[in-house]
Amino acid sequence: MESLMDRIIDSGKVFIVGVAGDSGSGKTTISNGIRRILGEDAAISFSMDDYHTLDRKQRKELGVTPLNPKANNLELLADHLEALKADRQIQKPIYDHKDGSMGKVEPFGPAPVIIIEGLHPFYTERLRNLMDFKVFVDPSRHVKRLWKLRRDVGDRGYKQEEVMAEILQREPDYKLYVDIQKIYADAVVKIQGSRFNTPAWGNRPEGYSVRLIQRTVDHPVSKVDLTVDLGSILRNVDHEFFLEFQRDDYYGKKVDVMTIDGEIPQATIDGLERKLGDALGTYAVICDRWGWDHVDATVMAQLILTWRFVEQLEYLLVGK
Repeated sequence: MESLMDRIIDSGKVFIVGVAGDSGSGKTTISNGIRRILGEDAAISFSMDDYHTLDRKQRKELGVTPLNPKANNLELLADHLEALKADRQIQKPIYDHKDGSMGKVEPFGPAPVIIIEGLHPFYTERLRNLMDFKVFVDPSRHVKRLWKLRRDVGDRGYKQEEVMAEILQREPDYKLYVDIQKIYADAVVKIQGSRFNTPAWGNRPEGYSVRLIQRTVDHPVSKVDLTVDLGSILRNVDHEFFLEFQRDDYYGKKVDVMTIDGEIPQATIDGLERKLGDALGTYAVICDRWGWDHVDATVMAQLILTWRFVEQLEYLLVGK
């Protein structure tokens, strides 16, 4: 029997995943599960930063942030996504985060799955119509500031006061232009600090709580099995955790809301990954590993969103 992975490749179709959110909000972390399980040949990604129309110097001179849609070429992005959907290669622009410059281009794609991460993937109706799966990552203000400082100071070499000044400058535009896009998402990932006070130590990050808001599926779901043996968790767990599920309305849509907090045994994640791999016909580590025997709620969110995307792929392959 042909596997789902083989059907994806043989279909000749290109599926686009949009992951929206502010800079430093964890978009790449959340989308890593999809990238990993499909593999680098089947799933490729790029950042919307490549479609800035103003370089860093010009933005500073004009007092414009990259969160303003006018500082981004959204029509060119839509043109390129249409080309990728038609299984054609594009010449994608490149934004250099080291010096804030633009001007270079590179050949890109196509591939069965394209993941686009950025500030405005759902801003226009044209862009939204090109997306097959839409995720909005929405950490709390405290968590977002912490992550952006770590990345921009630790990884990109900026000064802390420069990063904080930029964060404060960007906040009004975030509310005006970016935050509103979550109303179009199939899944919203809200992240805040854990109630269980799990501080960072060694190579393990501090713990987080995740509230996963997913559009209620109104079509028959596939046979992908993601059942959890709760008895096994309760027998093996020696860390506090919290799990809640409810139905609700979210900006006029029916949604399923799952809240996860605390730490879950790694063995549970391993078993669920194997089930997803069996359904897809391939196997890869989906979730982040810290080298510990428990993982936090962000790891579970990676897994659930990957499962939801695999379900969506199966539905799209048989036709809407």
